[in-house]
Amino acid sequence: MGKIFRNDGKTLIVAMDHGLDGPMRGIESPKKTIQKIVEGGPDSIIVNLGILREFSKELKQLPSVMWTVPLDEPSWIKETIKMGVDGVKVGCFEPISNAVEYMKFLTMGVECEKWGMPLCAEPIPVDPVTRKEITDLETNKKAARLGAEAGGDFLKLVYTGSPESFKQVVDTCVVPATIMGGPRMETDRDILEVVKGMIDAGGCGVAFGRNIWQHRDPTAMIRAISMVIHEGATVEKALKELE
Repeated sequence: MGKIFRNDGKTLIVAMDHGLDGPMRGIESPKKTIQKIVEGGPDSIIVNLGILREFSKELKQLPSVMWTVPLDEPSWIKETIKMGVDGVKVGCFEPISNAVEYMKFLTMGVECEKWGMPLCAEPIPVDPVTRKEITDLETNKKAARLGAEAGGDFLKLVYTGSPESFKQVVDTCVVPATIMGGPRMETDRDILEVVKGMIDAGGCGVAFGRNIWQHRDPTAMIRAISMVIHEGATVEKALKELE
């Protein structure tokens, strides 16, 4: 955990595990994207197996590397140790009523505890019809607590829209809480205001993907987000990094 989080207890993670959906804009050339990420100076990166294996030299320049593993494959944890990663991320994108799927976090939590592998649990409640993330406060409080109770060392959660509401999620989940970025936000200000709101609510960081590597300048965006997370910068000050 000390490799993923800085001494201030916060982290800036770049999620680059979207490639299973194909060569999305921004990650068409993984090596170039990783180089831009490294230059920005994040605390960690999340990747899939193929990227981890093929670009290990570039990834070693980062403080820590995490591997996304399937929720129903606890046996993979032993393999992650062989690959030398510093943590694993496991997600569940299901309606919160689907207890069978969410309880798989518990099996994964036990396996990670067995091997001493930090677990980032990503319990993301979605609408059963549209499959879009639900930002409802009570639903996300339940999802967050479930992820913590099942053994997540820290969580990757949906931001509920305001510091006031997300503070209730943070106060409920009992382990460090980071947020996902979700779809590409419209403006730089939108991105940084979400980051600032998360920090003001007591959150511990972000695990952003598209809002970093689809930005016109991923390196600068990482630096701007880092200013808010690690330096307590205002949105206005951080925006100057992007001018």
